[in-house]
Amino acid sequence: MKNFVFIIALAFLSATTFGQKVNFSGEWKLNEEKSELGYEFSLAPKAITVKHTKKTLDLTNVSEWDGQEYESKQHFTLDGEECENIGFMESITKSTALFDKKTKTLKIVTTGSVEGSDYTLTQTFSMKEGNMVVESDAASDMGELFETFVFDKQ
Repeated sequence: MKNFVFIIALAFLSATTFGQKVNFSGEWKLNEEKSELGYEFSLAPKAITVKHTKKTLDLTNVSEWDGQEYESKQHFTLDGEECENIGFMESITKSTALFDKKTKTLKIVTTGSVEGSDYTLTQTFSMKEGNMVVESDAASDMGELFETFVFDKQ
């Protein structure tokens, strides 16, 4: 009987864990020690504020470039429809964002052009051990840059 109760309790806890929803909302600060950043330079923001609803995602990134802080805001719908945002140097970017309920990940694919060079940025958001993790793959005619950003909740 004790084994039966234990198995039922374990099944209940497992179902609760699998049924949990991921929400990336919050204020996040880059943890450079846990992150895998580019050697020469990194595209990682110092901090991100995320507002995640069932249908949308709003990001406010705080980045540093050449000793100066920059703030950028992006709005995405989570239905796979293309969204336009302001990118680097006031360029227009086009993005699609999809939340995968099965893997509990959010994938954003952004394309744009800066000074005549086209690029594609793929970012996959997930939660691991209480941290927001962003796997970033930036590709342009100048090469590729793979990074993993780990953020601590503030």
